[in-house]
Amino acid sequence: MNAEKKITVLLPTRGRPELLEKSIKSLIEKASSPGDIEIMFGLDDDDQPTIDFIKDTIAPYLQEKGVEARANIFKPIGYENLHNYVNTLAGNGQGEWLFFWNDDGLMTTEGWDDVINSYTGQFKLLAPKDNHNGHPYAIFPVVPRDWFILVGHLSQNAQNDAWLSHIAYMLDIFERIDVEFIHDRADITGNNDDETFKNRKYMEGNPEDPRDFGHTDMQSARVATAHKIAWFMERANLGDLTWWNAVKAGEQNPFEKMVWSEDVKGAGQLAPVSANDEQLPDETVLTL
Repeated sequence: MNAEKKITVLLPTRGRPELLEKSIKSLIEKASSPGDIEIMFGLDDDDQPTIDFIKDTIAPYLQEKGVEARANIFKPIGYENLHNYVNTLAGNGQGEWLFFWNDDGLMTTEGWDDVINSYTGQFKLLAPKDNHNGHPYAIFPVVPRDWFILVGHLSQNAQNDAWLSHIAYMLDIFERIDVEFIHDRADITGNNDDETFKNRKYMEGNPEDPRDFGHTDMQSARVATAHKIAWFMERANLGDLTWWNAVKAGEQNPFEKMVWSEDVKGAGQLAPVSANDEQLPDETVLTL
């Protein structure tokens, strides 16, 4: 592991070279220490215009800024397999933190990397602030690399933000941080209503499908991950597990803090969870 790289940016992209450049520059220009950042691109092998643009335009810019960048080239597997892109990129990343990022993201906080690095040594999911109007998820989550090393993946469903956020809420390690970005997506800002946006396929809303976010096997997989992380946190003395222990005992609704705003944008198809929803009965215990 290259100890000098503190943050790995995970960035699958397709068909948006100019938008990608704008997004990358917003990250680098607002970073305090660009040389401590690496960017992992996930590219489709049939998207030659993007591959060429990165080689000819983005790579020289990053080299000038002292930013290391690498790319994994994939056979196109579609948005419904977005987790497979980010899992591969995470496995090749070297930073202490893994930062999910999109080609339609625009960083607005000066010194955002300093904020993330201030949490080093803590096992938390860091959630930058966004323009989704009170969305309870970490839209662009940041997690310690130990998460990936421990579990062997980051997500098993294309809704990576939902997957990681659910696990973090179960463990009470979800932390909203003082970093802000704009998600410049068509259903939020009205911009970038392109083929990449239109071709998204959400693997949620059909819980009978084994690949669906809400399928019982998927729910069990998230609980299994929570158990592993809790075991690791206890062994490494990395935090208070009172909440998690109460969840296991059926004494605590694991998603009590996952409160949805009425005006939330980009909520996908998942049914909202609010503090007014029915609480878990006393005898409920999350088991595998």
